[in-house]
Amino acid sequence: MFTAAIHKPILLQAFSDCLDPLRSDLGNVHSSMRQSPYISGAILGTCRGYAVKNKLKEAVVNKLIDNAFEEVFRSESLAMQIKAQNWLNKENSDFMTAYQHARTAAEVELNLDWLSQYVQTHFEKASTLGQQL
Repeated sequence: MFTAAIHKPILLQAFSDCLDPLRSDLGNVHSSMRQSPYISGAILGTCRGYAVKNKLKEAVVNKLIDNAFEEVFRSESLAMQIKAQNWLNKENSDFMTAYQHARTAAEVELNLDWLSQYVQTHFEKASTLGQQL
């Protein structure tokens, strides 16, 4: 449990920094990111690679994965974890590409600049409903 408390803020800060340019005022990402196997693969791969580098136990890794999905997808976290598991099981090509890249990169260094560039190129910034009224 203590190990998760050490690593959780490090991973969450990396994802937060990565996605900040696209978040709404409320901290949400654009809904189209929920349909992207690439994004889920990148999240899962980053967590797994980080865990390998830091020699973390599976129970800790599972908590970190849950925290990372919650950081990105908020209330849709559980549904997105199920989607990610399905994409992983089916070896979805976009998911697997991102997963393998993220895992390899995170085993070396936790730097998500590559993912930040990807999301800024492929997704719109989320907007807050009140701003549209």
